[in-house]
Amino acid sequence: MPRHRSNTDEGAHMMTQLADTLATLVGNQQNGPRSLISEFKRLTPPVFEGSTNPSEVDKWLQEMEKIFELLGSTDEQKVNLASYQLQGSAYDWWLIEKMRTVRAKLECDFIRLEQGEKQTVSEYEAEFARLAKYMPTLVAGEISRARRFEEGLRNEIKRHVAAFELNSYKMVLNKALIVERG
Repeated sequence: MPRHRSNTDEGAHMMTQLADTLATLVGNQQNGPRSLISEFKRLTPPVFEGSTNPSEVDKWLQEMEKIFELLGSTDEQKVNLASYQLQGSAYDWWLIEKMRTVRAKLECDFIRLEQGEKQTVSEYEAEFARLAKYMPTLVAGEISRARRFEEGLRNEIKRHVAAFELNSYKMVLNKALIVERG
C-alpha cells in the first residue's frame, strides 16, 4: 500500500527544503561567487509556455519574483533567468521581442552615427554601411544616402565635401577620402 504524506509532513518537508536553500545561499555569499543558474534551478522555478489568462501569468510572475528575491537577483539577472523558463509560444514571443529591441538599438545607433574625431572616413563608412541596413527608409535613394553620410562626417571634412553638392553616395565617399588625405 503506497504511503501518503500528511499535510503536516508535506509542510515540514517544504520548510526543510527552504531552510536548506537559505543555508546554501548564505554559505555561498560567504564563500565567494555562486553559480546563479544552479541555485536558480535548485529552486525548481516554474516554466511558462504562454497564456492569455491574466491569472496564470500573474501566478508565474509571483513565483518567479519569490525566487528572484531569495536569490537577490539584479534586474538583468531576472530577465535572463525568467527568459530561461519560457517555452513554446512564450519563448517564440521572447525571441521576437529580443530581435525588436536589438533592431531599435541599431536604428538609434544609425541615427546618432557620426564620424568622430578619432575615426577615419573608411572606419566611419564601414559603420555607416553596417547600420544603414537597419534604416532602409532613411537611405532609400542615392541622394538621401549621400546626404545622410555627408551629415555624419567630421566638420572639417564635411565643409569641403558639401561645397561640391555631390548627389551620389560613392562620389561623397570618394571626395571625403580625398579631403581626409589632404
